Amino acid sequence: MQSPRLRPAMCLAILALAAPAVHAQTVDEIVAKNIEAKGGLDALKSTNSVRTTGTGTMQGNEITITSFTKRPYFVRNEMSMAGQAIIMGSDGETAWMVAPGLPAKVQPPEKVEALKQSSQIDSPLLDYKARGTKIELGEPLTEGGRRFHHLVVRQKTGPTMHYYLDAATGLESKMIIDVDESGQQMKMEMRFSDFRKVEGRTVPFAMAQFVNGNKMMEIQFDKIEFNVPMEDSLFRIPR
Repeated sequence: MQSPRLRPAMCLAILALAAPAVHAQTVDEIVAKNIEAKGGLDALKSTNSVRTTGTGTMQGNEITITSFTKRPYFVRNEMSMAGQAIIMGSDGETAWMVAPGLPAKVQPPEKVEALKQSSQIDSPLLDYKARGTKIELGEPLTEGGRRFHHLVVRQKTGPTMHYYLDAATGLESKMIIDVDESGQQMKMEMRFSDFRKVEGRTVPFAMAQFVNGNKMMEIQFDKIEFNVPMEDSLFRIPR
């Protein structure tokens, strides 16, 4: 007696029943995977300051840069290029810059907001609902054989941000924002790579910045340190 033959349609039905259930991931599931991939909620929330040092290029020029950030909105960036040092900083209320041979100069109010954004140690994805941030799913991206989730992030203030997270690792691959710089509309893109574990946190050691598709800056970090003691005076305008 011959074994009964299964029709193709019946075979597909059996395979469908046997396969594990697959569902589209929600915003909260994607965000939770990202937080866990970066070290987990406790580790991220215990970060009070970050110091980074690195080297790279800016518009074809070699640079070295050291950045200090501290809660809530303290930031200081020291950059050396062609033997000249430029320092920019903010205490969350006043933004300032020191250029070679010139006294410290107060920057316009929009610079304060920009530096406050860059000083935030926490990702906009962390506790986003409590912050009043809205996140929705955008069009996913497939690039170089990798699949990326697309999160459209709208904070209470500031421009809309588009985060692309590697679906396999949960980590950020790039972030795109449309900014208005002195009346000019620009598309700014940050790309992140070379992720490493440091003190229980997973962070990118390589970053590249593009403006309107043109590479403006590329940084390779030598060291990333967490919870380094920093005096508030480090971030105030020099007198």
